[in-house]
Amino acid sequence: MPTDTNAELDPEREALVRFAKRVSHDINNFSTVVRTYSELLLSDIPESDPMHADVVEIHRAADATVRYLQRVTQFSRAGNMRRLPTLVDDGIADAVAMLATELGDRAVNVTAGGGQIQADARWWRDVVVELVRNAHDAAPAGSAIVIRSAVQDAMVTVDVEDEGEGIPADLASTVTEPFVTSKKGIRGAGIGVAIVAAFVRTLGGSIHFDRIDGTTGARTRVRLTFPA
Repeated sequence: MPTDTNAELDPEREALVRFAKRVSHDINNFSTVVRTYSELLLSDIPESDPMHADVVEIHRAADATVRYLQRVTQFSRAGNMRRLPTLVDDGIADAVAMLATELGDRAVNVTAGGGQIQADARWWRDVVVELVRNAHDAAPAGSAIVIRSAVQDAMVTVDVEDEGEGIPADLASTVTEPFVTSKKGIRGAGIGVAIVAAFVRTLGGSIHFDRIDGTTGARTRVRLTFPA
């Protein structure tokens, strides 16, 4: 079922945002210490030492936690985002270039339709990054991700499509809430789509999740719509 998100923050969500700020700040400090000292240990322990692999895992976990908390902080600051004329297609191109190594051999087919939105350019790039990462995680190996932008009737639309199975039915009504996810581990901590939804809400736009018929079968589409 499509999800439309353009409402104001309710009191419960505002309380969650305040809580996220406090918790992310404190845990980020602790995790940064672990990450820093594990880096120092790695420089002293040779790779042949059995402890080296253990310290590598500690560093990876600490680094992932720090990066995750940075995303939580980003979510909490969505309402304070500065707004300037931003070219939609530039943000898409920057996001795809940033993810080139992470995506490996997966093709990303972009159809640029132009358009501007009133947003922070870095925020917009990061929103596209989140959507493309989600599509990459969901799509079968070897399948392409498709991104399309368009302008019609004073509205800008951006579609991100993949050949994955889409959102599980039991998460359809809550997928844009923080910490809701079907993934496992830090990567699946459920903040990515919440960041996208917060961005969309701030700009007075909407986000829809659909299953559509394509030439290679059913595809999952995320459509963002903004005032141009």
